[in-house]
Order: sequence, then structure tokens, then C-alpha cells
Amino acid sequence: MLKNKLQKTTTTTTTRKLRTPSRLRPPPPSSRLTTQPFSINNPIYHRILSTLGLLQHTQTEATSTNNRQLAELINHYNLTNQPSNSRSSSKNTIQEQSNPTELSNFIPWAASLNNPPIHPLLKSSLQSLSKLIDIRRPEDLYPDARRYKRQIHLHVGPTNSGKTHSALRALHSAHTGVYAGPLRLLAHEVFTRINAGQIAPDLAPRPCNLLTGEEQRISSPTAGLTSCTVEMLSCQQFYDVVVIDEIQMIGDHFRGDAWTQAVLGVQAKELHLCGEESVVGLIESLANSCQDEFILHRYQRLTPLKVADSSLKGDLSKVQRGDCLVTFSRNNIYALKKAIQSATDLRVGMAYGGLPPEVREREAQMFNLGSQVEGEGGYDVLVGSDAIGMGLNLKIKRVIFQSLHKFDGRNEVALSTSQIKQIGGRAGRFGILPKNGGPGESGESREEGRTVGEVLTMNETDMSLLRRSMAAPFEKIERAVLKAPFTTVEGLARRAPPGVRYSNLLDLRRSLTLTRPEYAIGDEKNSGSIADALQHILPLSLSERDLFCSAPASARSPVAISALQQWANAHALRRQVDFLAWLRHENVEQTIGSIESSINSSSSSSSSSSSTTTTTNHPKQNLMKLERLHNENLLRLESIHKCLVLYLWLAFRLPESFVDFERCQELKLRTETVLGIGLNSI
Repeated sequence: MLKNKLQKTTTTTTTRKLRTPSRLRPPPPSSRLTTQPFSINNPIYHRILSTLGLLQHTQTEATSTNNRQLAELINHYNLTNQPSNSRSSSKNTIQEQSNPTELSNFIPWAASLNNPPIHPLLKSSLQSLSKLIDIRRPEDLYPDARRYKRQIHLHVGPTNSGKTHSALRALHSAHTGVYAGPLRLLAHEVFTRINAGQIAPDLAPRPCNLLTGEEQRISSPTAGLTSCTVEMLSCQQFYDVVVIDEIQMIGDHFRGDAWTQAVLGVQAKELHLCGEESVVGLIESLANSCQDEFILHRYQRLTPLKVADSSLKGDLSKVQRGDCLVTFSRNNIYALKKAIQSATDLRVGMAYGGLPPEVREREAQMFNLGSQVEGEGGYDVLVGSDAIGMGLNLKIKRVIFQSLHKFDGRNEVALSTSQIKQIGGRAGRFGILPKNGGPGESGESREEGRTVGEVLTMNETDMSLLRRSMAAPFEKIERAVLKAPFTTVEGLARRAPPGVRYSNLLDLRRSLTLTRPEYAIGDEKNSGSIADALQHILPLSLSERDLFCSAPASARSPVAISALQQWANAHALRRQVDFLAWLRHENVEQTIGSIESSINSSSSSSSSSSSTTTTTNHPKQNLMKLERLHNENLLRLESIHKCLVLYLWLAFRLPESFVDFERCQELKLRTETVLGIGLNSI
């Protein structure tokens, strides 16, 4: 039955032979990224031009000529390329007047001029810089991949449509191949399923290795298959089949460049890309630019999905077994769990982005166990964040949004249509069975003998937005996120004065990179903040700074930044990182012990308060104090766990400095166990 359902797809094949595009000329006015003029006297441009060595400070005749000609070129560029109504007002701020990306258009324009004649030194500088920043043909960065005419299969459909299953069948049948996903969880899941023969009933087990940023598992040295995270996908090795999951992530400003590199650079006979309808036009365009064959497969849901007739109307007593409630902050998740437990007799699990993936997976397994058959243990209900939208195999009957707005760090903003559809689509996952396989329980929707997934909100005021969003088409992703190669940073560093900050080089790379309209330059704010935090650490080479700035650490986490500074300093001095000293400094053992004690104390206080009659509120106040301390310790342990993952990531790349891999791995597993127990006690 499953096989028959998976075959109900629409397939469209598009094959195009293209002429090899010639090198693009500097962009005409219509293709420039901004219409605001800039000035050599603007402080921001002055700094950038000086840093690049184009604007000289020494007052010799040659440098005066150089500076004068540069100013004339900028003035000529503004007059030639700006509409008359786009002149900047004197009231504008520097930030409004300046857009450093304007330089990415100016430099190749100026380098191509023959009239008026330009001083040879200035022209040479402009030409070499123009060549460095120009990646309008990023596919040419991967000449090995361009030797093949690849088949790019794009599998698109809603959640629970079988699109990834079809791609994994192709992978399983290949002599050599790799699965690349966005999360360690997904890489682990595919690794486990291939080794266990769980891709499909008719497919036997096959050896498959695992490769993530901080872990490597070798099932067999001769295994032809690998499951990895997308950042670990090699463009140096040839494969028969490559599966790239969640391809819509190609438009993500923070991680999208990894998907773009994979699509443009991987060497394979077949690429199977799985994701949303939103990327069809973009992927076809990229396939054409690579002169590859493009084949589109569309899928329909395997189980029905509908928007409920009404919301919960704020009544948590209406929560049912199999429900997943979605909210968007850690505190809200904790509070909602306690409120549901107070209003019902249901057992509640939690899954949110701050938890280690391993703990989230364990919570998901407990929910899948309890939500399907009463009395089997596990959780009846799950409370989670938008983390449930990707990477967790959840058997959800109803998705209930507490709110359709999320705090973005500054304001409460509405969820995008794509986010609502991705999360809401988790309802009615294929494989959900009603109790004992018989008729559905009271209140459970069924169509054609199958459980129907339902989506609703906590409050009636959100239902109209939910209905519009679920009915709307996916918003098109029109630009693939791109990052200029590290060689660009090296080239900028050679042109910059000694001692330039690495964060400035990252800013320059992002500001100056010139590319085509179907690409966007990725966000490097986190890397830039890490670079500033490590600026004082010497000696570190450019490549070492690039490695540390690419590490999985949040610049907003004081614990992570402190650890990264200590560890980078030890590596710079060519010493082994003192892992035990870091554990003592962060009081890791005390934090774990405090959580274990608070669990025991909470249990004792609950028993005491329920069996003892008292006229004071002291027991309740003490319990609330213990709960607050417990939650704070859990939050700290989550931060410590992220540092342990960071250590493993660095140990994988710098084993001579990070030698306590096994000790760190053991402690990571212990923190995951304690976090799981701690969550259950809330």
C-alpha cells in the first residue's frame, strides 16, 4: 500500500542544452544593487578605500594624482549611473547615504574604463580587486563538477508526502552515495535506518558511515554510503547518488551557502534534492547555469490535513492525547507544560531548539510511544517550539499554535506562511494509528479509514490567519545564499594594512562581493562577533581565525565565547587545551549535582506539602524557589552542552590541541541524560 501511494507523483523532465556563458561585463545601471550615490569623503567609503590600498594617505605627487583620479571616477560614476531623482539629501545620515555594496559595482565599472585614462597603478589595483570580488559565475568555482552533465532530481511536496523516501530509495540502490541533511538528528536517523534495513520493507540492510561536524562512525571501511550534515558534504569526491534534504534552506541567510555549495559543487551522476515547492524556479535556474539536466517530481500528502473548525478557545482542558502545542520561547514552553498538567491528567513532553538534538529525539520517541496507545508509557502530549518543524519524526494528530507571532529579538512578528505550513504540516504524520487500529477515539477526525491531521490555534483570534496561511501557496525563494571563498579574504588581507581586524575583512568580503541576481550574500554577523572576541589572541593565521569563526558557537553566549577564547589562546601558543581546567572554571560538576539535588528536593517537597496540613505558604514558596533554581541550572547545563559540542567540533579539526575527545564525549552523554531527567521533573 505504501509503495503504491509513493508512486502517485507527477514528474516533469526539463533538459536544456545551453551555450557556455561568456564572462559577464560590469553591470549596467539597471542591475546595480542600490541607487544611492556615494562619495570618497564619506567616512565609511573612505575607510574601505583606504583599507584596500586604493586611497593613499602619503602626500606625494603620484598618490595625489591617484586620489584625485579616484574621486573623479566616483563622481563620474554617480553622474553617469544615478537617476536625477535619487540624489541624497543633506539631511540623510551616513548610514542612509552609504551602502558599501555600491563599491562592488563601482570597482569593476572603473576597472573597465579606457576613457578617461587612469593612472597605471590605480588601474592595476582596480583590475586585480575587480577580479578578486567577482563571483558572478559561482558555478565556475567548481571545475571538477562541471566535467559532468549531472541529473538534478528535485522532489517537492508538503510535509508527509514521501518525497524524501523516494530519494532515499535511489540512494540505497546506488553503489556509492551520500545523504546530506540540515541536522545531526537527520544524519543519525538516515545512518541508523540504512544500516538496519529500515528505508523500506523490500530493501535489505547496507553498511553506511556517519559524518557530522563533531562525530564520525565507521560501520565499514568499505561502505559505499555515508550519512552526513550538509556542511560536511565533500565536493572533492565522486558519488553515484547524492541526496540533499530540506533544499529550501538554500535561501537561509545564515546557513544557505552550504546548500548552494552542495548544489553547484558536488560531483555526482544524480543529485536528489528534497524540499518545498518554493524552490522549483530557483533550482531549475541553477541547473541550467551548470548545464545539467533538471527533472522535477511533485508529491501529494499521504494523509489528509485540514484546518479545524474552531480553536481551543483558550481552554487547555480540551487538549487531547496526540496533540502537539507550539509556542516560541523556553519560558512559555515550561509554563504551558505545567498548565496542561494542571488542567488535565495527560503526561507532557518538551522539545525546543535549545535542547541537545539527542534529548529532543528522546522526547520525540517518548511522545510517539505514549500518543499512540494509552497505557504504554511515554508522553500523551508534546509542547515544542518551531524545532518540531524539521528533523523530528513525530506522530502528531493535532498541531495547536499557542500564537502565530514570534519575538525576533526586537519585536513580535507574524510567522511566515512557509513557517506556518511547515509546522502545521506535521499533523497527521503517516503511520498514525488510532487505538488498537480500530475506529478513532472521540473527537478524532477520520477520512477513508485514515487519521486526519488537524491544525488549529489556542485562541479564536488567530484562526483566520491560520486558514489563510495554510491555504496559501509557498512563498517563492528567488535567491540562493552565497559566500565568497576564503581566497577572497586572503586577497583582501594582502591589500590591507598590517593589523587589520579579521572582522573588517569579513565585512569587506560581504560588502564587495559581486554576483548575479539569483544569488544573495550570506550573513556573517555571528562570525564577525566571534572574530572581534578573538582579535587579541596571537599568533593565529588567517586560516586558523577562519576556522574558529566558523565554529558552532553563538556570539550571544558568554559561556561559549569564554570557552572559545581560552581554547583559541591555548592553540595559538601551541599548547594542549586544558579541558579539566575549563570544567572546573565552569563548575560543571556542581551544576549537574545541583540539578540532581533539585529533582530530589522537588519530589520531597511535593510529597511533604501534599501529606501535611499547614497554615503557612512556606512549603509552596520553597517549592517555587527550588523550581526557579532548577530551571536556571537546566539553562546553564544547556549552555555547557553546547560548549562540549564545540570542543568535539574543534577536536575533529585540531586534534593536536584538543586531545580530550573521549572524556568530552562521555561528559556530553552524561549531560544529555541529566537534561532529560531534569525536563521530566518540571
